[in-house]
Amino acid sequence: MKDTARFPDKQSALHAPAPALLCALLLVAPSGAAGGDAARRGGAPIPRVLIAWNGGAAGADSVDQSALEEIFAVTGLRPERLEPGAAEGVSPSAGTLLVVPHASAAHLGARDAGRIVRLVERGCTLVTDGPGPLASALGVRTGSPVQIGSVTDMLQSHLAIRWRPGEYGRLITGAAGTCTPVFEEAGTHRPVAVILRRGMGDCLYVAPLVDPVSTAGYTRFPSLPWTICTGLGVHPPLVRRGAEAYFDPGYRFGAPAESLAHMWRSWGIRAIHAAAWYASSSPPFDYRRLLAALHAEGILAYAWLEWPYVGRGFWESHPSWRQKNALLADAHLDFLYLMDLQNPACMAGALEELASLLRLGWDGVDVAEFTLTGAGREALEGPAVPGDFTGFTDVGRQGFARQSGFDPLELFEPSSPHYWKTDTAGLRAFYRYRTAVNVATERTLFTRLRATGEGAGELMLTIVDNALHPEFDDLLGFSMAETVSLVREFNLTLMVEDPYPEWSKPPLRYRGVRSYYRSLLADRAFLIDVNIVPMPEDRRGLFATEQPTGTEFLQLWRYASGGGDRVCFYSESSVHARDWRILPAAMAAGARASMTRDGICVDAPHTVMLRGDGTPVLMDGVEWRARSDSEIIVPAGRHSLSLKPGEEKDREGLRLTTISGELAGAHASGDTLTIEYISATRCALGFSALPRAFLLDGAAISPPLFARGEECQAYFPAGEHRCTVLAPRGGITPRISPPRGGDGGGGRP
Repeated sequence: MKDTARFPDKQSALHAPAPALLCALLLVAPSGAAGGDAARRGGAPIPRVLIAWNGGAAGADSVDQSALEEIFAVTGLRPERLEPGAAEGVSPSAGTLLVVPHASAAHLGARDAGRIVRLVERGCTLVTDGPGPLASALGVRTGSPVQIGSVTDMLQSHLAIRWRPGEYGRLITGAAGTCTPVFEEAGTHRPVAVILRRGMGDCLYVAPLVDPVSTAGYTRFPSLPWTICTGLGVHPPLVRRGAEAYFDPGYRFGAPAESLAHMWRSWGIRAIHAAAWYASSSPPFDYRRLLAALHAEGILAYAWLEWPYVGRGFWESHPSWRQKNALLADAHLDFLYLMDLQNPACMAGALEELASLLRLGWDGVDVAEFTLTGAGREALEGPAVPGDFTGFTDVGRQGFARQSGFDPLELFEPSSPHYWKTDTAGLRAFYRYRTAVNVATERTLFTRLRATGEGAGELMLTIVDNALHPEFDDLLGFSMAETVSLVREFNLTLMVEDPYPEWSKPPLRYRGVRSYYRSLLADRAFLIDVNIVPMPEDRRGLFATEQPTGTEFLQLWRYASGGGDRVCFYSESSVHARDWRILPAAMAAGARASMTRDGICVDAPHTVMLRGDGTPVLMDGVEWRARSDSEIIVPAGRHSLSLKPGEEKDREGLRLTTISGELAGAHASGDTLTIEYISATRCALGFSALPRAFLLDGAAISPPLFARGEECQAYFPAGEHRCTVLAPRGGITPRISPPRGGDGGGGRP
């Protein structure tokens, strides 16, 4: 159920941390200490985040230190707790970031606080909050607590952050040395958080507690992940491309498809679900160009349907096929211009238009919210709003009359014995009839797609979750039992969208959604559709921003994916661009990279990318050609990476540069490169040059190929496969002709 506005201090008593904790902090080496080693290994130092943990903290301080830990963890910077007894295990490391929550900072002596500041001056990065000896040692002065209504993120000036009513915090009244405000109190424009430059290092100082309200960490400063990554320049070493996103061309009118696709790839998007209802627009949207651009970037393309809204042009061309409401007027709910797909002629016309679109070479079809009601919020009013109550075309009325013995229009005649307010049985009969119509039309569509091969890619059915709202069954014409039956019969992938009333609840809600559908579908994979849209009134008093951002947004990914499941966001344009930019690291948050004596160790539950500089490397002691000029592809498991001695970039052979699925193995031998992959969908493999031959599981294959600069993308079938490619002769890279859709460039494997 998409948002369819389309187009156009009071602090508690504290317990002092044990002396061993302070010793641990002071044993940490500044980031510059091992910078040379990191450079010799190739790439930037691996950040190490250490949080001074006060196990005896209570009240607001306890909440605050947990919130700070969560902010770093969800950003992909997994913090290590420094607890009593841990001091002896701390050794100097490069890229160290110290997090000293107020729970620990408030109990530092002046001497120890000064020693921490000297670590910063030597190159460490520090994050701390609240008043106390450490703030004084940093040269920061704050005033007495004042009531704060809202703050402004100075790195995202458009972002208004509202605090909860009655909350107090301190303002910064002065600071020694170089000081850059990053958050300001909106009324006085006085800073509440600053980045301080001290010698060779930086410190993010937040005058009030970062979050004394919730361990989730986003009630006061939800955009802190962006501040840490951009303001402090601390970048998680691992990234992943696993997100999917809806795309409505109406929000990107005139934007070149190539620029969009390149941007989406940098945001970690592996699949785009593109609104397909502009095929009949005048002029029609250029889907051929969009698909070519997506495929050249290694991004899968899904045709997103919102049937019975086929398209505005289809509506204009076929007025006699339009759906009717209970007032016998054309059914137009918000942006949805509904057609009567129960009418065989209308269904045939819609299928013909769809067939023409799908011949362009999509990777799948997403049939979203398929119901004759349109699944908009207006439909949830039921018969109380007859102008939004649908199903009253001639075909629909006649079918119901044959089954139930009366015209459903009588449900809206107060003098009729079937008036909906009194004849509850009659109303329920009409509800059941609409559900049967929905199931029948869905079956017609999927039968056609499977029979003709037009849906040879992944077929997806997106539903509005009814687990907490059983009333949706009647209002939207929905049956979970029938839906599960269709999923199994046609081998569909189910995508679950939580309904609008749930959008303003915390991210943790997705744990329950995932658990319910995992038990319902058993071994079948499914996706969760997460809506990110402005909801000023629904979120007021509950959240700090009008729509999820920063820590909250990253938590939506974590809880919806459960660490491995697929997630699709609505939409690529409504999510803040800065959130997209930090999402790739958050998607890899379950993995860990650490410096070793010989290189870097990566331990990951799924395929991730390690940021690099293009230097040839060894993986577990063997030549590793799964890398681009900026990233090293690392399969699931524990692996050791080191420089390949004596190797020059220009002499290295054909490389795998990107993969949309899971990499199971990569083996190089001479001019041959063998890739083992696992993918629930078609798998895009990117190569540094165009191979001269392809084998799939030992058999010759000619996969669709798409150019992107000197590189190419090749598309292979879903499943678990072994792909062997041969490097071009003489190191010469043949040119790839621009793709031509279904006639060779964008065809299906």
